[in-house]
Amino acid sequence: MTADEHFVIDRHPEHAQVVFAAGLSGHSFKFTSVLGSILADLAIAGETSLPIEFLRHDRPALGTV
Repeated sequence: MTADEHFVIDRHPEHAQVVFAAGLSGHSFKFTSVLGSILADLAIAGETSLPIEFLRHDRPALGTV
């Protein structure tokens, strides 16, 4: 789990064709349907209409990446 207790869902910063979700710990099973939808959106369209900015890999709460 991340320090701010949120998932990380984003595109790889150097390889745009790679999308990922991390920091899911034990409670992620409740979110699998929306996580799959977000990852599919990112992989197919390159973006999602869902508000996931607070889950980016380079967010301030995670420090320097």
